[in-house]
Amino acid sequence: MKEELTYFAVILACYLVGAVPFGYLSVKLLKGIDLRTVGSGNIGATNAARVLGGPWFFPIFALDFLKGFAPVFWLAPWVARHVPCPH
Repeated sequence: MKEELTYFAVILACYLVGAVPFGYLSVKLLKGIDLRTVGSGNIGATNAARVLGGPWFFPIFALDFLKGFAPVFWLAPWVARHVPCPH
């Protein structure tokens, strides 16, 4: 039962990390604008850079990249080493 709860917690954490819209949040915090209503309407780094300026593309893109990369690169191997696979 403990293993199942660990797997559930890891899956939930990965989902929540991946659900953070960094482009939307950046524009909302810095300009107070809803990113979905300007430019292409996309909440990604390119549209955020259109609103905030070109230099903002790289940090927003890096955060978007890391939210997908980090759980797979660091968390998945940790779970594989420390939590036995239930049969």
